[in-house]
Amino acid sequence: MIKKLKSSHKKFKQKSNKEIYDHIEKKKKKEDTERASYLEILSSQLKLPSDMLAGAPIVTAIGRSEVCIENYKGILEYNSALIKILTKIGSIHIEGKNLNIAYFTNEEMKITGMIHTINYVNNR
Repeated sequence: MIKKLKSSHKKFKQKSNKEIYDHIEKKKKKEDTERASYLEILSSQLKLPSDMLAGAPIVTAIGRSEVCIENYKGILEYNSALIKILTKIGSIHIEGKNLNIAYFTNEEMKITGMIHTINYVNNR
């Protein structure tokens, strides 16, 4: 009676690859967080606005009918009830009624309509 032994090499390889990639992802997230905080500290020490070095978005709400956003990367979703904007530090979700993007350039955009909420979502 001869028993065949199954190799555990494949399982071991998958487990070690997962551990390696998880470690790399954690390290990258930590570096991104450290970089952001470093830029914030640097900008405060130099007495500069944080948007200049870190590229932080500038959100200006004018009443409940107008929002101007500067330093954005792109538009993720756009309909009359929800507009999602991608920024360097996460995304901004604007909810309301009859929302419309009045204009947008590479640097800024203006959103009009009845605005109910402005949410900041961290993508890290």
